[in-house]
Amino acid sequence: MVALVDTSALLALSRTKDQYHERAVALADRHLTGGGRFVGTTLVLGELHAHLLHLRGPREARLALHALLEDPIHEWVEVSAELVRDASEWLSRFSDQAFTLVDAVSFQLMKARGVHHAFAFDAHFRVAGYELLD
Repeated sequence: MVALVDTSALLALSRTKDQYHERAVALADRHLTGGGRFVGTTLVLGELHAHLLHLRGPREARLALHALLEDPIHEWVEVSAELVRDASEWLSRFSDQAFTLVDAVSFQLMKARGVHHAFAFDAHFRVAGYELLD
């Protein structure tokens, strides 16, 4: 099974002090042991890099980015202007929600690829109609 990977999960995996760290490690291990893989967008990578740059500095942010790009269990999808345009429908349809553009692009990718589960600690995925790994 392929699951969308969100910044919240990647941050939880990378930070032992994160409130979701232990849960993230267990979920990732269970998903991967079952033959699962992850798909994410380059926007998620950018968001993660920005967080890690602030939290850990340039070297650690760069190393984490390179490790994810080289990891064969992750597929990283480049975000085109067309994908952003299509994703903006999520922002309109759920105008009462504080979805970020990164969230909306992830939802649109999930819709386009038929992905039903997200590795995330963000309730917005459930609001948008997707399941979280559990």
